[in-house]
Amino acid sequence: MLSSAPLIRFTSILFFSVFLVSCSPLGILNATVSSDGYKSTLDLPYGTQPRQRLDIHIPNEVKDNADVVIFYYGGRWQYGSKDQYRFVADAFTSKGIITVLPDYRLYPNVDWQDFIVDGTKAYQWVVNNIEKYNGNPKRVFVMGHSAGAHISSMIALDKSLLKSDVKRPCGFVGLAGPYDFLPIRDADVIRVFSSATDIQETQPINFVDGGDPAMLLLHGANDESVKVGNSIRVAKRVNSVDGSVATKIYEDVDHIDILLSLSSTFRHISSVLADSTEFINKIDCH
Repeated sequence: MLSSAPLIRFTSILFFSVFLVSCSPLGILNATVSSDGYKSTLDLPYGTQPRQRLDIHIPNEVKDNADVVIFYYGGRWQYGSKDQYRFVADAFTSKGIITVLPDYRLYPNVDWQDFIVDGTKAYQWVVNNIEKYNGNPKRVFVMGHSAGAHISSMIALDKSLLKSDVKRPCGFVGLAGPYDFLPIRDADVIRVFSSATDIQETQPINFVDGGDPAMLLLHGANDESVKVGNSIRVAKRVNSVDGSVATKIYEDVDHIDILLSLSSTFRHISSVLADSTEFINKIDCH
């Protein structure tokens, strides 16, 4: 019988072997998802640009003032689409949580600051409009994987991004996020942030001040794309200023595994969905 570590490797390898002969690995996950448990409102504009659109997925049995998760996908700030992440909506709506999937503009079409601006605009739109969809504007959580965790953590940590009358997120959940990734070594990522006049402004860790929303940092111990030290260091910084942070490192889990764990097909890999839901349920926002 396979032990847990080889089993995880096997499922990941199998998944991406299928990818080689199909159109999209995330499309495969979406093909296994049923939308019977929720209804969707698609392509709502939060801005005027073509990629400034978002989808809202609402549980069929949604309660009034339901919790809301905005999930920002990854893709090295250069690729991705909200349409690829319906499995994320399936995961959180099954827990009674309204799930919002925004698109955002990508490099090289925009500067690095612009995808953060888009993420912020999407957040502010949700806060201002989610009551129409039975969501609680005081209980909006931002969440992301990889580059999406970078964007959502900036929204949570950099107070200057939000309009003064917009409430900050109730909490932040990061999956394999780059929060403290200097020096940048990959040529394509260097280009993404090349226009920064002060490269320190691109690092979420530098905006921690102790008054930030509660944070849950989830990371795979085997992540070679975004090293686990990113989560460890930002957690240490938050703790040093008496902020609220919880960290969980999953053994034998890598950069892709942690995302796959949200799908029903690969939920055996780690407890990402259970851990995220528990965090959301227990956070008290005023």
